[in-house]
Amino acid sequence: MEVIIIIVIILAALIAKGIYDNRQYTKKLYRKAVKSFGKEPAKDITYARAEAISYYSNHRDKSECHVDNITWEDTDMPRIYGKLNSCCCAIGEEYLYYLLRNPSSSDEELAERERVIDHFLKDEKSRNDLAVRLLKIGYLKNISAYEYINRLRSVDKDSSTIHILQALLLLGSIGFIFINPVYGVLLTIVVFFFNVITYFKRKTLVEGYFTIVFFILRLLEQARELKETHDEELKPYFDKITSKAEAFGKMKRNSIFIMTGAGAGPLELFFDYFKMAFHIDLIKFNTMLKEFSGHVDEFESIFETVGFLDCMLAVASYRKLHEGAYSIPVLKGCSGTIKAQKLAHPLLNDPVTNDLDTAAPVLLTGSNASGKSTFLKTVALNAIMAQSIHTVLAAGYESGMFRVMTSMALRDDIESGESYYIVEIKSLKRIIDAAGSSGKTSGNNAENNRDKADHIPILCFIDEVLRGTNTVERIAASTQILRGLSNTDSLCIAATHDIELTHLLEDKFDNYHFEEQIQDDQIIFDYKLKSGRATSRNAISLLRIMGYSPETVESALKMAERYVQTGEWSL
Repeated sequence: MEVIIIIVIILAALIAKGIYDNRQYTKKLYRKAVKSFGKEPAKDITYARAEAISYYSNHRDKSECHVDNITWEDTDMPRIYGKLNSCCCAIGEEYLYYLLRNPSSSDEELAERERVIDHFLKDEKSRNDLAVRLLKIGYLKNISAYEYINRLRSVDKDSSTIHILQALLLLGSIGFIFINPVYGVLLTIVVFFFNVITYFKRKTLVEGYFTIVFFILRLLEQARELKETHDEELKPYFDKITSKAEAFGKMKRNSIFIMTGAGAGPLELFFDYFKMAFHIDLIKFNTMLKEFSGHVDEFESIFETVGFLDCMLAVASYRKLHEGAYSIPVLKGCSGTIKAQKLAHPLLNDPVTNDLDTAAPVLLTGSNASGKSTFLKTVALNAIMAQSIHTVLAAGYESGMFRVMTSMALRDDIESGESYYIVEIKSLKRIIDAAGSSGKTSGNNAENNRDKADHIPILCFIDEVLRGTNTVERIAASTQILRGLSNTDSLCIAATHDIELTHLLEDKFDNYHFEEQIQDDQIIFDYKLKSGRATSRNAISLLRIMGYSPETVESALKMAERYVQTGEWSL
């Protein structure tokens, strides 16, 4: 009897310690939520984790404004993702990636995102309470939650009968202690170690899936807790999550026996040995597999809703970080226009801002390092952000809905043996195809494209058109490609060194430029966008500043001047 009392006291003490630890853990998470809001995320995303994060997006339907791989890399969107990723759980991280890869063209969808973001900015308690629940769901290291959740349906099934018999055998051996203590203890030890060995033999085969099992249980536990949250603004989302979670009642029952704790305290250690001895989590795992296979749609809904809320919380944090520097975009259907004031690059700490107001294609000219490429990325990034996180870094932003596509940071494809020029023309062709162009410059084709009410215009950015070939063919081909794009349902912003294009295309494209000044052998860039084509010719003068011989510089200047006067090259 004394032994039973002692066991009860120990168990009561362990449970009390567990409750105390959980409360302390919750307080710790709350402090973390408060401290991290409005701060730049400090996450180190490995290559393996980045691959896992992209799985959900890669296996979902693409929106009509989908950001393709070339555009994603051209615009440094992985770094934008890093700046935004203050998500509190793995689901949010995967959903945020999906959101950025698939900008929306729905006014209603974007308006709802704005409502939720604004709520989190205004209601500190709401966002902190939700952040704590999401933090309890937790992160995953190098696996995709969505991938492994879907893999659960194809895991090799294992009968629970043998595990139940082993658990009963251990209980019987413990009971035998009260009949014959010596033999009972020996039998218990033998059965215990036998159970542990067979436990690890099976668990090794499904270890990766156990990580997801624990993750699902934590998610379902927090879904249940949302019932107690009184937040009228988010009530539709909480009701949706809790109602879908009811389908997993069997999964949640007795989940305390297989849920991992927040740390390595005595209660967690006790439960670890308890699971090994009685195979509780193996039995529960088999039950979950059967339960999950019948409720995949419900779990998809929970995943999407939790991911959405976590993302909006991250966007609210990003806005707080950039307070006074961001604005809410005004998006007007498929107008094919952009009007922005003080547009800033999201990745620069002290960016030079520029205005842009155009409904016509744009040609940018200027020397290297004058700001052309940065400006292209600035406009492209803000256009993507406007239709995904409904936030732009600008004093004001109005535009139509677009699908953003770029052809900028290209390079030779060594593996396929393709030259830079081949890679470049393939990249341009995908933009032409997406814009609905057949390669012809017929006005009728353009009119037909614009008549498609359901067609989202392409906002395309091209840096140094056809730089991979000779001057004569580059200018001829570039002229026809850009002219063809101007006759499609697209808005093209292209940068070039070829001033000839600004004359050949002046009836189709507005001209803007960046310029630099050379003062006291110093190059000064102001990075400000100016109307008209570039007129300065400082490339040869820069050779002198960089230490090239006076003879080389003087000869190059004379040679260039002769070409300007005669239209022919000569020595």
